[in-house]
Amino acid sequence: MATLRDIKRKINSINSTQTITRTMKMVSASKLRRAQDAYEKIRDYALKMENLVGRVISKLPKDVHPLLTEPEEVKKVLIVAIASDRGLCGGFNVNIGLAVENFVNQNREKYERIGVYVFGRKAKDYLSRRKVEILKERLDIKVASKDLADEVAAELIQLYRDGEFDKIYLLYTHFESAVKYVVKFEEFIPIKASAEEYEGDYLYEPDRDKIVEAIIPKFISTKIYYALVDSQTSEHAARMSAMENATKNCTEMVSYLTLVYNKRRQEGITSEMLDIVGGAEALRGT
Repeated sequence: MATLRDIKRKINSINSTQTITRTMKMVSASKLRRAQDAYEKIRDYALKMENLVGRVISKLPKDVHPLLTEPEEVKKVLIVAIASDRGLCGGFNVNIGLAVENFVNQNREKYERIGVYVFGRKAKDYLSRRKVEILKERLDIKVASKDLADEVAAELIQLYRDGEFDKIYLLYTHFESAVKYVVKFEEFIPIKASAEEYEGDYLYEPDRDKIVEAIIPKFISTKIYYALVDSQTSEHAARMSAMENATKNCTEMVSYLTLVYNKRRQEGITSEMLDIVGGAEALRGT
């Protein structure tokens, strides 16, 4: 049975932990506000770009660009999985790792090769322990940048054009609100036409092929940048929520242990008083 000193020491330890979690929650809330600003700046542009590219390529022949051409048979696939380098954010990283693991387990017999281009140390460690092939890793990314997105887009385009992979998926966490974020698993390359019907056509200036050659890499880079910003915003929201829950749990544990401490102390006082009264009665009897 724990002594009063042990209970008091545990209460002090939990109070110290609560101070840390409360501070981390405040830091995450501050980072979330900045991340939301960046997310709102890129969101509308990225969605408009996706809509435009989808409608444009719906009017183009499939052989006009290699990134629009569906392979006859899909044997090798790549998953671009975006997670985080840091933990203490609930199930944020585990959800990404679990989505990759489930896909690999369900399609192991279907494809000859399943590789992962992973962002974040936590997802990389999770997948390494499960023997998933990691093609490349991007670690210690503090803030998403357009230069990084351009670099990754160029690598993915080259991998697809070289025939290293027949299909590329994009996996990231989509931010909906400070308390809601969902995992998105999307087909990324080859680019698919928009499902929206568009009856008109486009006039190309200076030239259709030049415009398509320029706009498709731009779209892929924008999509990656959007996914990185979206994921980082979700990460801060998840960490803020996790630290808020941890702070509440600390408060509940302190309340419970304080109650136990007071009961034990009262029991000790009562026991001592009974010993004193019993001793006095014994002396009086003699």
